[in-house]
Amino acid sequence: MEQRKIEHITLHLIIFGTIAIIGVLARQTVLHYGWDEFSSYLILVVCSIIMGAIYLNLQIIFGQILSPTIEKCFMRFECYRNKAVVIEVPIEQQELIESTIDTEPIVSESEPEIETTSDTTEEVSTLSLSESNEDMAVFPKEEIPSASISNIPIEVLNQPSEYEISRANAMAEKERASQEKLDKVLTYTKQNLVLYLSETDLNRLCGYITEYYLSDTMPKVEQIKVDAQLKTIDIMHFGWNIGKAFGKPRLQTATFIKRVFAHTLRDSEISTIERKMSHTESECKIKLNGNIA
Repeated sequence: MEQRKIEHITLHLIIFGTIAIIGVLARQTVLHYGWDEFSSYLILVVCSIIMGAIYLNLQIIFGQILSPTIEKCFMRFECYRNKAVVIEVPIEQQELIESTIDTEPIVSESEPEIETTSDTTEEVSTLSLSESNEDMAVFPKEEIPSASISNIPIEVLNQPSEYEISRANAMAEKERASQEKLDKVLTYTKQNLVLYLSETDLNRLCGYITEYYLSDTMPKVEQIKVDAQLKTIDIMHFGWNIGKAFGKPRLQTATFIKRVFAHTLRDSEISTIERKMSHTESECKIKLNGNIA
């Protein structure tokens, strides 16, 4: 309540101060225009009375006319209608309540009862704990199986299907056959060219042949120079033999041996090599062999 009184006093002081300031300004204005002192003070009093009357009339108009109208406008909104109304307690009733609270004696007779009840609750709790321990001792703990039942369907789902098993077997068989074919071609190469190449060149040639077989593109090679005993037709026959074993096209095989044996085939074009790879009319050291692999 003291806070409310202070707020009212502050509000009234601000209003009266504003009215006084307006009156002083009016007095200074009339003095500026040459009026005498008495008239200026009279203007100050009259102006203050008029401003006070205007303030009181505005307050009455707002409290009796504008406030109900504004409240009706706000009552249209659901949130405003449901707003809780705070009821102020009158000053006399509040003072009466405070006086009764101050004069009411404090009763502390229930403390012994609380202590007795706490003792009884402790006894009951100890009894219940002992009974629960006995029950736990009577019933043994169940053993948890080591293998969870939920793992069984997961293992079943993780098993490969019949199609996957068949496909894996087919791929493994294909890989085995491919490796076996490559091994036969490399063995044929070493047996037929060991007399005409150095060990380094022979190993390098086997590497080129492996890359040529496993890759779809032409490998990058450096030319290998063979012994002069081998003629152009021998290199052509050698190329046809490995190309036949690998199942490569004649043009691709002709391009491969042209790059590898560039020195020996320097006078032959790729088209000529492709056309004459399987010719047998001239004498040669490397014969045609279509049964390498």
